[in-house]
Amino acid sequence: MGQDSVFIVPAEYLDDLEEYEDENRVGPQLLEDPDNHEAHWITVIIPEEMEDNHSDEDIMLHMLHNVRNQRAIVSASAMHNLGLICISVPVPVSTASTTTILAYAEADLCKWLELIRGGIVTLDREVIFGRQSWAVEQ
Repeated sequence: MGQDSVFIVPAEYLDDLEEYEDENRVGPQLLEDPDNHEAHWITVIIPEEMEDNHSDEDIMLHMLHNVRNQRAIVSASAMHNLGLICISVPVPVSTASTTTILAYAEADLCKWLELIRGGIVTLDREVIFGRQSWAVEQ
C-alpha cells in the first residue's frame, strides 16, 4: 500500500469503515489507496473552479454523474496522484468488463457520498487540487 487517498476520515470514525483495515491507515485521519497494480482506477476530471465554489458533496455528485454517464476514464493508475485535478477511485482488478467496472465504481461512490453527507468523511482538497504545480516540477 502506498498512495494518497482523496478521502480524509477523522480518527473517531476509522473503526466504522470495515473495508479500510489497519494496514490502510497512515495516521489518525488519512487513508492510503491500493497500489496501482492492485486495482483498476476510475477517474473523473474535476473543473478547477469547483475547488472554491463547491462543497465536497457537490464534487462527489459531479463525480457520480460522470460515472453514471460513462464520462470517466478507466486506467491502470490513480491519476489524482499524477497532478491532474481529478478524483480516482479503485475498483478490484478481478472486475472484467467496463460496464461492470463503472457499476462497481458507482456503488462505491454512493457509499462515499453518504459518508460525506453524514459528516464522517471529507475530501482531501490538497490531493485533488493542490498537485498541479507538483506535477510540473517533476
